[in-house]
Amino acid sequence: MLVNENLKLRSGEAISTQVLVVMQAGTKVKILELGKAETIDGISSNWVKIEVQAGAKDRDGKPIKAGTIGWCYSGYLE
Repeated sequence: MLVNENLKLRSGEAISTQVLVVMQAGTKVKILELGKAETIDGISSNWVKIEVQAGAKDRDGKPIKAGTIGWCYSGYLE
């Protein structure tokens, strides 16, 4: 899967959880687990536990360690 816009990688499956990093659009991720369904910004989708793949960068262009695991909202993945 690919992140289709800058997307927050969180410690849990809720917008109230800690932001670990903001992934840059185009970041490759692997879905590990399907979480709860929620509607955010008018998009109905699920939270997913993901693993960041090699070559990922944060919104400032700094590398994100491959294998980093966290939760993101799948409504912004393609």
